Amino acid sequence: MTSRAWRAMRQEIRSRRETARRESYTQARPEFTDGDVLLFRGRGPMSRTIRALTASPYSHVGLVMLFEGRVYCVEAVGKGVRLILMSEAVRQYHGGIDYYRLVEATPEQRRGALSFCLQQLGKLYDHAGLLRFLAVLVLRRKPRAWRDRYWFCSELVAAAYRSRGITLAAERPAYTSPADLALSPLLQLSFVIKPDL
Repeated sequence: MTSRAWRAMRQEIRSRRETARRESYTQARPEFTDGDVLLFRGRGPMSRTIRALTASPYSHVGLVMLFEGRVYCVEAVGKGVRLILMSEAVRQYHGGIDYYRLVEATPEQRRGALSFCLQQLGKLYDHAGLLRFLAVLVLRRKPRAWRDRYWFCSELVAAAYRSRGITLAAERPAYTSPADLALSPLLQLSFVIKPDL
């Protein structure tokens, strides 16, 4: 990607965020829908590295899952694929969370993507895949991506929807970044989640 394309991508995401409404988690909670995408703006060292290399405010991604009146986030983190209460994710996360609504997906496709993620619960984080992905960003070359049993966050989300016939990003899941997902024409920024006071 050229530096001009990087700047355009960054500006596109920035302008979307500037016009998005801000909601506390409690206010926004009734709008949460199975399979919608959560993009995180982390502030830690690894998050800053990912944000810098992808020229994006986003460093992490997860999917919304509703179950028995509770809201969860299914995500791939350093310890592996997990399910966490959304209220805990908002409380614990050091950074911001933006809510992207998936347009033109059937309830079956949404449930299928979540089912895919649930089948991955407990699988380890794809540290080698993340390093391979970061090497692509730095070296601008794509080594062969092999299929493995591990996941990093944006790889998991892209693969989950691809398994249901929805391509969120042009890149293969192994090379999909949170920024690629943010710019997907199938995702629409709905609101920015603020922590409850």
